[in-house]
Amino acid sequence: MLFQRLLIVALSCLTVVFGGCAQHPLPRMDSYLGDAGQGARDSSGAGRLDQAAGPINVGLLLINDTGAEGSAPALSDRAKAFLTHQVRERVEAAIPIRVAQVLEASGLPWPQDQHTLARIAREQGLTHLLVTLISSAESEVPAYLPLTGAPEQGGQRPNVPGYEAVNYALAEMAVIETAGEKVVARSDGRAWTRLHRLNVTMKTNSYPVIHRSLRIAPIYPPEGEAKDMLRSLAGDEALEQAVARLQAVWPKS
Repeated sequence: MLFQRLLIVALSCLTVVFGGCAQHPLPRMDSYLGDAGQGARDSSGAGRLDQAAGPINVGLLLINDTGAEGSAPALSDRAKAFLTHQVRERVEAAIPIRVAQVLEASGLPWPQDQHTLARIAREQGLTHLLVTLISSAESEVPAYLPLTGAPEQGGQRPNVPGYEAVNYALAEMAVIETAGEKVVARSDGRAWTRLHRLNVTMKTNSYPVIHRSLRIAPIYPPEGEAKDMLRSLAGDEALEQAVARLQAVWPKS
């Protein structure tokens, strides 16, 4: 009985811990869409979308949000270009959308609302705007790591001092119909990546190493690019989920 009670307490604690991790970072899309965008949080794409005879042309606006407390540092220009490419590839393969133009977030006033975003896209001759928001929370702690870089090993094996960094990414997507300035579809996705790197000088092909939430094979990044790749890979896997959910709510023709 005592063992069962202890097991229940332990499982309850784990549920709280993992549940808390799953909630970070907090959603940020409403700060860009304003209060009017909240009504379309679970939109199935009603309105102009179900009248389209073929793929709709959209403008793509990718924003790396770092405004929340505890946010990970900003992505590099190279990482943002990678994620922009991934958004285009994924949505065009899964949804009747064609990315006709990529808008630069750096040139926009701050903060935004859906009416301003719709107006900016409309001035570019676009009927729809796909807003993709990437945010993440990150932590890093000292850790002892196995020499081979494998995350789990049995038996007595030598460990070396290093660091473990975990990035929790959130990808949020919203499709705005520019004529009516309405959000017609929304989705989101979450993922994480874990980076192990050594705190000693030694030659090894096992570190630094990145382990991912949706993939088994590890990634071995260059030392100088490890943190940026940690964040961009987490963002990419979160995007994969967000696109799949956007496809699920998209009206079927």
